[in-house]
Amino acid sequence: MALKVVNTLTRKKETFKPISGKNVSMYVCGPTVYGPGHLGHARTYSNFDTIRRYLEFSGYKLKFVMNITDVHDDMIVQAEKDKTTMKALGDRYSREFFNELNELNIKPASKYPAVSNHIKEIVAMIKKLEEKGYAYSSDDGVYFRVSKFKLYGKLSKIQISKEKTGTRVRTDKYDKETVQDFALWKKDSIANFWESPWGNGRPGWHIECSAMSTKYLGDSFDIHGGAKDLIFPHHENEIAQSEGATEKKPFVKYWLHAGLITVDGQKMSKSLGNFTTIPDVMKNYNANTLRYFFSQSHYQSPLDYNTKTLQDSKIAVDRLQDFMLRAKESKGKKNSKFESEIKKIKQNFINAMDNNFNTPRAWAEIYKLVSLSNKSMEENVDVKSAVKLFLELTDIFGMNFSAKAEKIDNQILKLIKERETARKNKDFKTADGIREKLKHKGIMLEDSPTGVRWRKL
Repeated sequence: MALKVVNTLTRKKETFKPISGKNVSMYVCGPTVYGPGHLGHARTYSNFDTIRRYLEFSGYKLKFVMNITDVHDDMIVQAEKDKTTMKALGDRYSREFFNELNELNIKPASKYPAVSNHIKEIVAMIKKLEEKGYAYSSDDGVYFRVSKFKLYGKLSKIQISKEKTGTRVRTDKYDKETVQDFALWKKDSIANFWESPWGNGRPGWHIECSAMSTKYLGDSFDIHGGAKDLIFPHHENEIAQSEGATEKKPFVKYWLHAGLITVDGQKMSKSLGNFTTIPDVMKNYNANTLRYFFSQSHYQSPLDYNTKTLQDSKIAVDRLQDFMLRAKESKGKKNSKFESEIKKIKQNFINAMDNNFNTPRAWAEIYKLVSLSNKSMEENVDVKSAVKLFLELTDIFGMNFSAKAEKIDNQILKLIKERETARKNKDFKTADGIREKLKHKGIMLEDSPTGVRWRKL
């Protein structure tokens, strides 16, 4: 079965065929760095990290680029509030962004281009658009002439006569030919500006991604990803700019869009004030818990957030960690039937992921692996191959399971040994009392045919 993906551009499930053999070029919209990332950002980064990891697992070689937007109207507003500069604000939260990626166990991109370092490329692309009649200058900036790009709306399926296409802040009040036109360059000689043929100013939001993605991945590349709320206007405008400037079609072969985190049915966002920051969440939950939580729903589906769902994810991850340790420590004999079942599970996992990265179905196969291994351990079967596969498959979701048991202090260890002695002497009242005592200390005991196991609650 070949990998199939749902392409936002066509609204169809298509067989994935990169432009250049097994080489995949992939661009994902990164953060606007004016505050800590929230859980919605974490989900987007994690989803595309899983897609990237699965492509690499499948034998593809990736060139993966994620931008950093450090020039934006939102940043100017926030810098004014914080009584700082846009650059200082961007530097601070760029560092925090990289810390968040590291804590979430997200693999580094091939390149993280920042807007402030690519003004030259942005100006060059605007000049191309102007030469071809796609851009025009006005008293307050340079705008894209939407009416000239006849395929405008092909990604979002919007009708341009009914829509506005500007950026997030300070938008449609400017001097434009039509309300649908959007800013490529904003004139500003007071602060936060660069020199350009049209006067001092700064780039518009959309042109930034067009210039940086084509610089590092070429005029046409394989995958462009981002959250669903970027389809319009951001990604629609990227297509218009890029295809207008390069006259290469398509700008992107496969558009993949991730679902949003919701809180009580509403999109989690800074503008609505209903967001939970990544640093705040990670005070109580580790990367395994978050990555598990994100991968339990399909990457294109909405995912509702509340503390119960995260706590349930934590409990599930703890149980998976405990399984891995028990399985790794188990001893037994090789069993050909068991090995055959393991191979089937792996293939079923691949089939699920090849079906538009169906992570819930893929997780069902991992749980089959766990169930089969637990039963086989009771039958004295060697399950080391299952441990290896478990680690291989969960790594695709960016999860790390320790191969070593957690250390506990000598007092706890002494109580566990005392309980074992009581059980051997059939003093079950003492054994049960010690079990309860350990439970109050945060240690859960599990009796198995191979001996007692413990885990932290």
